Amino acid sequence: MKKKENEYDEQTVRALIEWATHADLPQEVRLSEAEYIWDVKRYVEANLYDIRDHYPDPFYNSSITRLIRLKEVVESM
Repeated sequence: MKKKENEYDEQTVRALIEWATHADLPQEVRLSEAEYIWDVKRYVEANLYDIRDHYPDPFYNSSITRLIRLKEVVESM
């Protein structure tokens, strides 16, 4: 996955948090052949905690990336 320059800017992260908080999420989802999430709500909550507690620390950008990937899959369903 190629990262966009603005992927971690504050406006993008706020929009992602808003989406994750209010999205109609499935119970389970397959992100890839090797990634299966059986409790999407818990997955989202865990990543949101990391983002809210540590943003803009770049060490936690992986939490942002995970939610971006989830959003792409959920919106394509």
